[in-house]
Amino acid sequence: MNPNADYLGIVTMLRSLREQGLVSGSEAKKIAARLRVQLGADIIISL
Repeated sequence: MNPNADYLGIVTMLRSLREQGLVSGSEAKKIAARLRVQLGADIIISL
């Protein structure tokens, strides 16, 4: 599995959750930052 592809999918999901009002923007950023490190992704994607 490619960590960058996995991370991109998670960020896409977080954007959707944020747009639906299920998570705040700051929560989404914290989750994305933590998972980026855990997955070992080396790309930067802004929420």
